[in-house]
Amino acid sequence: MIDKKYESDIKIVKTFLEFWVKFHSIYSNVVSKESISKEDEVKFLETKELMKNKYEALKNSLEFKYMPHGRLTDPANDILLIDNVRFMAEKNLKKVERDWKDSYIFLNSILERLKNNKRRLGQFNPIGVFFKRFFEQRLDPSPAARRYIHRGGIRIKSRPH
Repeated sequence: MIDKKYESDIKIVKTFLEFWVKFHSIYSNVVSKESISKEDEVKFLETKELMKNKYEALKNSLEFKYMPHGRLTDPANDILLIDNVRFMAEKNLKKVERDWKDSYIFLNSILERLKNNKRRLGQFNPIGVFFKRFFEQRLDPSPAARRYIHRGGIRIKSRPH
């Protein structure tokens, strides 16, 4: 079975990851300079706003939430909350670099989860799934029939719907 949604989601995440790597490159170029000019900072902040909008769209379309693995906040969100780079302390620059690494790992884990789900779905035989659903519907008694099924003093428990 092929699920177009998984294929679309995988493509969206891959595209976002490409932009994310380019965004990191812009950040690295800005920070690596001896002194950061106002123009460089403006370019970075404009790109950051664009990435923030793309990340929000990604979160809304995939409906994922950051699950903490050693940190409490979403690393991509932390990066997108940066409001200046010109006057950042060395300690903060190191934290941002760790956030880049964590965010890349987080985004890749989303991509891998989507790929695994697609692969798992690809292993299903659509004909087998059809017959399974068909026979489940045929063998499953109606709710009214379930209330009256008693055999030899043993009541058959109904399944919740």
